[in-house]
Amino acid sequence: MTWTPHDLRVGDCLKVIFVGGESKFFRIEAIDDIIYRDEHSTIAAGGTEAYAEVSDLDPPTGQLYWIYKIETEHNVKIYVKQPAPVNRFGTNKAPEGGMITDRFAAPVNGREISIWIAEDYPPNVQIKNDTNVAIAPVLWWIGRRFAVTELAEEPKVYYTVHIGGIAR
Repeated sequence: MTWTPHDLRVGDCLKVIFVGGESKFFRIEAIDDIIYRDEHSTIAAGGTEAYAEVSDLDPPTGQLYWIYKIETEHNVKIYVKQPAPVNRFGTNKAPEGGMITDRFAAPVNGREISIWIAEDYPPNVQIKNDTNVAIAPVLWWIGRRFAVTELAEEPKVYYTVHIGGIAR
């Protein structure tokens, strides 16, 4: 059965596979939207911001976040790591090649992605300004927040998600 996280409903069960291979089962108790505006300091023309954790996207115990769009209001390149040492959106041969960039697009037209976030696994971003003017970039993280309860036993039906990308 093909599914997307948009299909998840209250009462559905998840098998969450964490970095390193550990897995846990959860039942979804509530679902809410995330539309998070992430303001960054000004980056000089031709400058690059160091990788920084997006700590507001580190969910508390009992919650999982799924981000399905990232967008910017500015002409910058965005690089994402999650967990901190793992580049996202590149390939094995070009891990640094995975960037999100756009030229003045509205947040509702964000770049579609898929990042599952659990406690202690927030994304880290680096922003590069290749323009000839200083920019104070704003990122929009758009997704869903799931309130979950851990289950002691494997449910009969569940959906599998991976924290930090594909299973290793």
